[in-house]
Amino acid sequence: MSRRLGGFPNDKSGTLKSDMLDFTARFDKSVRYDLGNKNQEDINKLFGFSDCNSLHHENSVRFGWRYSLEKDLVEIFSYAYTNGVVGYHHMGDIAIDETVHYQIQIVDDKFYLLLNGEMKQEVERGANCEVGLYYKLYPYFGGDEPAPHDISIFIKEIFTQ
Repeated sequence: MSRRLGGFPNDKSGTLKSDMLDFTARFDKSVRYDLGNKNQEDINKLFGFSDCNSLHHENSVRFGWRYSLEKDLVEIFSYAYTNGVVGYHHMGDIAIDETVHYQIQIVDDKFYLLLNGEMKQEVERGANCEVGLYYKLYPYFGGDEPAPHDISIFIKEIFTQ
C-alpha cells in the first residue's frame, strides 16, 4: 500500500505522492543513434524523482539508459545524486521494443531499484525525511550534446491505491 509522503493535492507539476515510483517503458527503433564521439557513453535519463526537498543535482534517484552500438540493445542504469555526488550502476540490457516494468522504492535510508520485479540495485539516500517535496524527473538526453534525432520512449506510470 502506498502512503503519501509529500507533494501538492491535485497538482499537475509532477510530484511523487507515495513511497514508490512504478512505471513501464518501451524504446522503439528510434532509440538507435551513433554520435561518433565519446558522448555515446553518456547516460541519458529515463524517469525518477528528487529526494526530500532537494534539487535533483543534490539528492535524486532515477533510471538511466544509453543505446549500445555494439550490442544493438538499450543499457539500463541506476543514476543517483547523493549529497551532490553522482553515482551510477549498470543494471542490465533490454531489447528494442521490449516493455519493461521499473520500480523505485523508498525504504528508510535507501532506494531500491527493480527491473521486471527483480531487485537490481540498492542506493543510499542522502537525506531521510518523512515529509517533503519529491518532484518527478522526466526523460532527458545526454549531458552536453542534444539527441541527434527525435527518440520515442513510451512510458506508462502505474498508480496504486
